Amino acid sequence: MTAGGGRHAPERTCVQCGKTGGKPSLLRIAGRPGSGWEPDPDRRKPGRGIYLCRSSECVGRFTGRIRTAKGAARWKMGVEGSMLADKVSAWWAAESDRNAGGVDG
Repeated sequence: MTAGGGRHAPERTCVQCGKTGGKPSLLRIAGRPGSGWEPDPDRRKPGRGIYLCRSSECVGRFTGRIRTAKGAARWKMGVEGSMLADKVSAWWAAESDRNAGGVDG
């Protein structure tokens, strides 16, 4: 419990920029080395999670990074790094389209 009597809300850290925030403010990428990684926007899939800001800069930097052998090796993704980059890019495009459709102009 916190000093104010409320429940403590855990914070997560973006792997790109280091910004911290609550789980809903970040995209979770779930997986286990050797068994696959994928975006987990509902934060319910089993396995280890890495978190990423919901910003075009962080998404772009992350997808570019994991397309390289060195970047994919950071999270033991192997050849799956490029596939995950495609999945995250597709998720980001769909998320951007969804958010753009709900904005009054």
